[in-house]
Amino acid sequence: MTAIVTTLTLAAGCTAKPAEAPASASPATGVTASYNPVVSLNEIMVYVVDTHANEIWDAAMKPPVNDDGWKALNRAAVVLAASGGLTKVSGNGPKDQQWTGQKDWARHSQSLADAGVAVVQAVHDRSPDELSKAGDQLVLSCITCHREYRLEVPKIWTERQLPPEEQKPPR
Repeated sequence: MTAIVTTLTLAAGCTAKPAEAPASASPATGVTASYNPVVSLNEIMVYVVDTHANEIWDAAMKPPVNDDGWKALNRAAVVLAASGGLTKVSGNGPKDQQWTGQKDWARHSQSLADAGVAVVQAVHDRSPDELSKAGDQLVLSCITCHREYRLEVPKIWTERQLPPEEQKPPR
């Protein structure tokens, strides 16, 4: 009899209702209302998007030749695809709330995500031709957004992308 009670008790525990999502979470996005951006969109673009976009563009010119190279490129592609969603959320820079409130901002962010997904597919297929096309799609996504939102020179730069006055001539 004890075994039956124990079995029924365990079975009841396995079928219990899952806890409901907190009221502050949006079911469509999973983003809580209390989100406070910790970096600016400019920092996201320079340190996340630019860095990984450069990896993609380099690989489009000289595709990986081994599994490790393709794995590294896949990481860059996934981060790039995820960055589109990250830029939709906003940042803590002076114009970030204004920009993300514009009606076309989400379209530009989605374009970045779509280009990242195209790169992911090209990497999964290990196709240099698809990688080149996805790299072109990424360039167009960046240019289209920058024409509207980033006309002035960024204040921060990656090591690979220094302002012209700070570039050192080759030795």
